[in-house]
Amino acid sequence: MFVRKLKPEKWEAASGLSVFREQKPFVDSVADSLMRSHDEPADSDLVFTPYGIYSEDQLVGFIMYTFENDSKDNHWISGFLVDKDYQHQGIGRRALEQLVDFVFVKNPESIEVKVAVTPENTIAKNLFLSIGFKDAGWKQGTKEVLCFKNKNPLRSPIFIYKPK
Repeated sequence: MFVRKLKPEKWEAASGLSVFREQKPFVDSVADSLMRSHDEPADSDLVFTPYGIYSEDQLVGFIMYTFENDSKDNHWISGFLVDKDYQHQGIGRRALEQLVDFVFVKNPESIEVKVAVTPENTIAKNLFLSIGFKDAGWKQGTKEVLCFKNKNPLRSPIFIYKPK
């Protein structure tokens, strides 16, 4: 399992990823996440970077990483899903750990990575909490914000990823 930038020619395949029916109210589709990145005003400092989650050469999930250039605390996971056929295999956990490591390696002075989760989405919330995200104490709209603090700035990675 590995995470890599999702090239535009893979966007259509990524848009075919889906979650279970009961998860759909909580999870933006890949297409919605990609469209949201293009709807951002031209003068915005936000950078949207889509990543594919791969098992072998098979695209099995998606992460949208959003950040603001030169910011120490404006790093977000703004889209995340693992296809229903690949859930409950630890893929999502490992992908999130890789992305958090990547953020802190690329931006070692960064303070935190954040994610906004619908409170009723207990499965996703528990996944984020289990790898070290904490309640930030504020909301983004109706969603709870969770953050992963960089405990050792300039000493990343946080997780030691070992491919299986």
